[in-house]
Amino acid sequence: MALRRILFAVCLVLSVLCLAAGYGIAGQWIGMVIAITIGLAWLLARKYPASGLSLICLLASVCLAVVGRLTGSPPLLMICGPGIALAVWDLLLLDVALGSNSFGEQTRQYESKHLQSLILALGLGLSVAFLGRFLTLQIPFVLLLLFVALAVFSLDRAWGHIKKKYVGR
Repeated sequence: MALRRILFAVCLVLSVLCLAAGYGIAGQWIGMVIAITIGLAWLLARKYPASGLSLICLLASVCLAVVGRLTGSPPLLMICGPGIALAVWDLLLLDVALGSNSFGEQTRQYESKHLQSLILALGLGLSVAFLGRFLTLQIPFVLLLLFVALAVFSLDRAWGHIKKKYVGR
């Protein structure tokens, strides 16, 4: 349970720092204040988890990053800010789902696996975003359409396998 709270705090600070630094570099001081206000709102969302404030904070972080990008903030900071805010949102939902059930071995294993998959997804997603900023590939539209269809088909097959194996018990 302590690891969950530590990761929440670290991700919250990183998200707010990315958004605030992006706006600071662009000279948009109002955006910096809004980013810090969103960080404080995340703390309120943690205190009142049933209020739906966590979803509002996530949407506000994404919208702030979009507006920041449109006003000339650095793209990497505007990608990292809402990406890490998504991790904050997931950690908040995990905290609500587990509540005070952190004493059982099965709960600890679930929490550990969830945190591992969250860190892996966050690392992979941000790595792909960084890589995408520096690589430009000229892919024909038809080939891109086939890749998207393959990805959707693969996700559908994986979801069907997971559903059959774990839910259909």
